[in-house]
Amino acid sequence: MAVAFLLADQENRRARRRERIFRDRMQPLDYYDDVDLMKRYRMPRHVLTEVIDLIRADVEHPTQRSHAIPATLQILTAIRFFATGSFQLATADMCGSISQPSTSRIVTRVATALQRISPNIIAFPRERERRNLIKEGFYNERRRIPSVLGCLDGSLVQIKRPSQDEAAYVCRHNYHAINVQGVCSHDKKFTNIMAQWPGSTHDSFMWTHSHLNRELANDPHRDGHLLGDSAYPLRPWVLTPIQNPADDAERQYKIHHRRIRQAIEGTFGRWKVRWQCLHAEGGILKLRPERCCRVIIATAVLHNICEEHGIPLPPGVQPMIGNNPDLDDNRPVMADDADGTVARARIIREHFWN
Repeated sequence: MAVAFLLADQENRRARRRERIFRDRMQPLDYYDDVDLMKRYRMPRHVLTEVIDLIRADVEHPTQRSHAIPATLQILTAIRFFATGSFQLATADMCGSISQPSTSRIVTRVATALQRISPNIIAFPRERERRNLIKEGFYNERRRIPSVLGCLDGSLVQIKRPSQDEAAYVCRHNYHAINVQGVCSHDKKFTNIMAQWPGSTHDSFMWTHSHLNRELANDPHRDGHLLGDSAYPLRPWVLTPIQNPADDAERQYKIHHRRIRQAIEGTFGRWKVRWQCLHAEGGILKLRPERCCRVIIATAVLHNICEEHGIPLPPGVQPMIGNNPDLDDNRPVMADDADGTVARARIIREHFWN
């Protein structure tokens, strides 16, 4: 709220007549005010400075030989690309002083640095206090299904046609993609994200082979569960919807299950519209698949930082909620697990029977 008020105040000040001030465009943090920084980099000055400080050491060249580009400019150039999906716009902001091939290398370098700090920014709740906070957040907001630790789903990020294993990257919508697995909290932050599988990979396969699935399956003190759609196998730690409800209690469970899972839809939506390199309107990621995966994790880190600071989406941009083809209950239903069936039935009996 404070960030939004500050940006609105600055927008009003800009509308007034003021003396022309000439600044150096090679110093974007000095050249632009917070309104312009938000439009170009999706973050105001104080948050950009925080991000720069987090990864400066990993990006900075050890020497200034051959006119090495300063870390601040590298990071801002990469963030400009993440925000627009355009190498041309990223280089134009620096008056053409950085070539497109250099920009591509900078994007990879900065994405790698952000990926390196991702465990500190994207972390599944393991402390009891944080787990309780998330469970209360889901229950207070949507009601009736208790002990929800997160919502689970996959989302496709379109990429250019790869030179190797091309067919594996063709997704069910018939374009080349990376299939991204995400888990979110009630406040639309990622608590787990995995970007390593080509677009043809089924969501259930990704989940079955994920570290988080194995961790939850082997946790003797597990005190909650995720909610996933019918693409996932029903387990005590992953509750899925009932495809064909037999009574009103089961119908109400399915309705509330869907409502809660809109959290992951909203998380993916806000992530993609803020970082247009991931969004269809920003084009496709024109990098090799392994570099695309780094960019995906890097933008998820930036997404969490933005949400933590309460930074609004760019003006005129809204995520598509309730119309996401990646969230589809009609995909193949996995075989139900007996223990999972018992866990789901107990919740329906205890929370949906009047």
